[in-house]
Amino acid sequence: MIILKSVPKGYNWGWYSREDPRMHLQTVDSKHQNDYKVWLEREGKRVFEPAGPIPAKVLAALEEEVQRRRDHIEGRWTDLMIANGWLTFSMRGRDVTLTAYPRVPGSRFTRTFDIAYYFAGIYDPTYPMVNKTPIKPEDLGLNKEMGALEVWVQKEEDRREHIRLSTILWRD
Repeated sequence: MIILKSVPKGYNWGWYSREDPRMHLQTVDSKHQNDYKVWLEREGKRVFEPAGPIPAKVLAALEEEVQRRRDHIEGRWTDLMIANGWLTFSMRGRDVTLTAYPRVPGSRFTRTFDIAYYFAGIYDPTYPMVNKTPIKPEDLGLNKEMGALEVWVQKEEDRREHIRLSTILWRD
């Protein structure tokens, strides 16, 4: 899958469907296929770490483009994580815990957030909202097309809400 095309000209970057469970980009064009790889996360933190020597001109262009398109790359990687079963969630009270790479020792990390942050009206007693039914674990699911935590999965698709997970998973 190509994520960044012609960076620099002649180098396409992306990943394959069966990949290392750690966010990265590698060359996927036919001329440079698998020659270069850059890690983009370590234990849930954003990094830019070449996995080996990369020509300076190529590395500089790639680093600039990764900085510019980081949100896009992280969103696409989140889609892949969900599709590969590399992301799970659990809910206790209002806290949702995401577990990245749950079956991969050394890569696993968690993030916990309060769902009330995204649905304040439901949880704030002073908010003038009629239906204050709390969100339950069975109301949630992972949506691989959107890289999101889907809320109210039992409703029609157009009535569901989504929390973008890439903004929660990685930190600087």
